[in-house]
Formats: sequence, C-alpha cells, structure tokens
Amino acid sequence: KSVANMSYLLTEYLNYKNIILIGQDLAYAKDGFSHTKDYKNLDKHEGHFQRDKGKFQCLAYGGNGKVESSRIWTMFRLIFENDINYFQKLFNITTYNCTEGGARIEGTIEKPFLWACENLLDKDLNKPFEKLEPLSLNKQNEFLLKAYYKVYQSIKHCRDFSKILSNDFENIQSIYLSLNEKEEDINLAIEKIDEFKNKLEDIKQMQDLYEILGPLLTQFELNLARIYVLNPKTKEDAFNKSILWIKEHLEFMELVYGHIKAQENALIKNILPLEEKLKERKLDKWMERVRK
Repeated sequence: KSVANMSYLLTEYLNYKNIILIGQDLAYAKDGFSHTKDYKNLDKHEGHFQRDKGKFQCLAYGGNGKVESSRIWTMFRLIFENDINYFQKLFNITTYNCTEGGARIEGTIEKPFLWACENLLDKDLNKPFEKLEPLSLNKQNEFLLKAYYKVYQSIKHCRDFSKILSNDFENIQSIYLSLNEKEEDINLAIEKIDEFKNKLEDIKQMQDLYEILGPLLTQFELNLARIYVLNPKTKEDAFNKSILWIKEHLEFMELVYGHIKAQENALIKNILPLEEKLKERKLDKWMERVRK
C-alpha cells in the first residue's frame, strides 16, 4: 500500500464522513513524465514510461479518454477503489477526488480542489481531539512490554515459518527434479504446493507477515494467471503446463523465504533500542519472561 492508501484508512478510523484526495494522479503525464520536472529523483524513473506504455492504460480523470499508468500505480488505484466502495457502503463515507488530472478512481466524486475548499471546508466544524493526559510510568512500562512481546513473537514466527517453508520447498523441489510424465507424480507435487499455500493463506496465523508479503502475493497471482489460461492441446502440452505451474511456485517460495528473512533481520535490528529502554527501566526479568 502507498502512504496515501494508509492515510485514507486512517481518516476512516477517525470517523470522517467526507474525504478529499489530492495529488493522486496515478498515471503518467501526457509528456511521459512520472512526476513534476522539479522532482529530485526524476532520473530514477527514466525509461519507465516507455516500459509501461500500452500495458496499464485506464480511464482518465473526468472520464474522457485513456491515460498511461504503471503496475504499481494500478495496484494503488485498485486498493483505493476497493476501500472507497467498502467504506461508502458500510459507513456512508463520501470520497472526493480533487486531483484534477491523472487516472479516474472509481467510486469518487471528481471536483476541483477549490470547490472542495469552498463547499466542504467553509466552516469550523468544532471537532477538537480529546486532550490526552500523560501516561503513568506503570502504563508506559506496560505498553513497552506489550510492544516487545509483539515484536519478539513476530521474530519467532519468522524463524518458525522459515523452517516450515524450507522443508516444504525441499520436498516439492525433490519431487520436481525427479518428475517424469507419470500423472501421479505431478499430482503429488501439486498436492504439496496446495498444502503449503493453505499454510500461507491462514490469515489468523500469518497476519504479521501479510504487510511485507502483500505486493509479492499480488504479483504472484498475476504470474499464475498467465499459466492458468494456457490451453493444452496434447498430453505433452498438459505436462509442460504442469511443469510451469510447479516451477512458478518454487520460485515464489524462494521469494517468500527471502522476504521473511528480510523481515526477521529488520525486526532483530530494530528491537535493540526497545531492549535498551526496558533495561534502563529495570524490566530485565519481564523481558526474560517474554522470551521464555
């Protein structure tokens, strides 16, 4: 998700009923630029327009014609559209797109930003945030320990799932490397793949890893779709399609492993300041209890 996608969710949680989007072009300009010409990292996007041209076209803001987009912008736009539709139905939230250009985001009301200012921001709504009182030392310690527990459990989960993934990968790869044209061998490999995917798709157990795996899962499903639509004409074609299916999953499993190890390393590195703070507050024994 983009920062804008997450900010949109935050405004919903804050119980706003009118949400204004600005700067969400999610498309290339007519001259092919991805950002304004004074953007300091513009050189990092050189050649992207040519790479994406014709692949991710979508309806333009205002509904007239098409604009060129990219894979990642398309993903951000679809996330917006899904959230907007969901929140409109469930909470009666109205979303205005005041970007005044770029791609159309379905479900929004397209208005100029000036109109939004004059019609939606024209009076003081008198909605002050509740005054927050400083937390007591005991409450601070409680929250620090809860945070430590959550991060430590996620590190442990990374390690445990990495082992499961490695074992499943080795089993499937072993079957793959010794494959012949026997249907039962192919079915066994696919059965093992399905068992692994069931573990990966267990929302209750995998929630802490979905943030890092989300984009990878989306890309994987797109890759699978290209194989799924293949229409084999012969037995050999069917065998080759199954081989592609298994190979794609093996490559995916390697990527999942890499992502999870990266998550584990990042958590280990960033839990250190929290550990120092807990030691400073003489909470060592509670840290030990968490680790046990």
